[in-house]
Amino acid sequence: MRKEERLTKRSDFSAVYQEGKSVADRFLVLYYLPRSISGVKLGISVSRKVAGSVGRNRLKRLVREAWRAQSRQVKPGYHLVVIVRVAARDASYAQIVQSLAKLTQKAGLWQDE
Repeated sequence: MRKEERLTKRSDFSAVYQEGKSVADRFLVLYYLPRSISGVKLGISVSRKVAGSVGRNRLKRLVREAWRAQSRQVKPGYHLVVIVRVAARDASYAQIVQSLAKLTQKAGLWQDE
């Protein structure tokens, strides 16, 4: 993910949590908030309760790669925050991809090409 595609500021995360809507499944929670931007910005959050530092970084890499694979199919103009749940610790890459795709469709962010 390029720098301009990432949510980095605490205030941006807080705005998405407080003003946005959410959808969830077994592995991930997706918060989304419409913004007047040309693209989509993504933030990833993995709690220390989920895994140690190595496990958290692995999960973030999996989510980033899953996002990269499908980011072109998501409608532009949103800030998104993905929260990784404890169940994702044992999930495969394919399960993470499927989970993220399902959540974006459930939230109505999927654009048909």
